[in-house]
Amino acid sequence: DQKEQVTPRRLAGGQFMVQLDGEGTYQCSSTGLVFEVTGAARITYSLLSWSKYAQLVEEPWIVGGPLFDVRCSEPATLSSLHFPHCLCLRG
Repeated sequence: DQKEQVTPRRLAGGQFMVQLDGEGTYQCSSTGLVFEVTGAARITYSLLSWSKYAQLVEEPWIVGGPLFDVRCSEPATLSSLHFPHCLCLRG
C-alpha cells in the first residue's frame, strides 16, 4: 500500500485539517492517521481526552491508545480510516 504523506494545517483548539484532492490513501505526518478516500474531501480532526469518556469503558475493556474526533466534509468519500496504536506529538 502506497500512502501519500500529508502535512495538516493546525487550526484553533488543537484541531488539524487536511484537504485531500482526490482518490487515494493519505497518511497524516503529525498523527499517523491514514485516510482512504474515493474523491476529494476536507478532513478535520483533533485529539480528545480519555478522562471525559473513560467511565463509558466497561470491564473487561480498558482505555488504550489515542482518542480522536474525526469529521469529513464529504462522508461518503471516506472509505477507510486507520488509527495509530500510539501517538507522540513531540511535546
